[in-house]
Amino acid sequence: MSTNPANEQGESLAENPYVLVAGGVALGVLIGMLVPRSRKERELLEGTGRQIAGKVTGTVQAVKEAGKAEFDALLPSRDDAKERVTSLFGNLVDAAKGAAQKA
Repeated sequence: MSTNPANEQGESLAENPYVLVAGGVALGVLIGMLVPRSRKERELLEGTGRQIAGKVTGTVQAVKEAGKAEFDALLPSRDDAKERVTSLFGNLVDAAKGAAQKA
């Protein structure tokens, strides 16, 4: 049994490498945020950022519409719901009449 905490941390990182990758990504994002952009970098990336934002907006809208269509397909239409309630009420009335006749 190992009593060295550093060795135990190394073993847990080896067992779960995703933690190490996530830490690396977070560190990269942090460094990227701290390093100032150059004028040339702004010129080159300005159009790309707008394109990505436009694609993301379009994708989000498509997902919303697909989700709404799927949700609407799961719900019965107003006419179907009205017909079901009427049928259920009619069945309940018929059952009550039948029970009253037997009693």
